[in-house]
Amino acid sequence: MPVEEIVSIELMGEIFRFKTDDDNLKTKEISDFLAQEVKKVESQFPAHALKTNKMAIMVLASLNISKQYLELADHHSNVLSSIATRTTRLDNMIGMKRAG
Repeated sequence: MPVEEIVSIELMGEIFRFKTDDDNLKTKEISDFLAQEVKKVESQFPAHALKTNKMAIMVLASLNISKQYLELADHHSNVLSSIATRTTRLDNMIGMKRAG
C-alpha cells in the first residue's frame, strides 16, 4: 500500500504543499520540471510586473507545458505508426519468403 507523503514546491516565492502517494523521486522530478518552466516564464517578465502577473505567469507556464506534452504525444503517435508500418512490411516480406 502506497504511503502518502507531503511534497513542497516553491513557485514565485510561495510554497505549495500537497499530498502524494507517487514515487517520491518521480514527484520531485515533476515538481522540479514545473519550477523550471515557471522560472523560464518569469524571466520573460520585467521585475516590477512579477507580483502583479502571477496568474499570467502560471497560465503561460501551463500553456508551455501543455504544448510540450502535445508535441511529445504527436511524436509518440508518429513513432507508433512508423513501427506498425515497418512491422507490416516485414511481416509481408516474411510471408513472401515462406510462400516462395
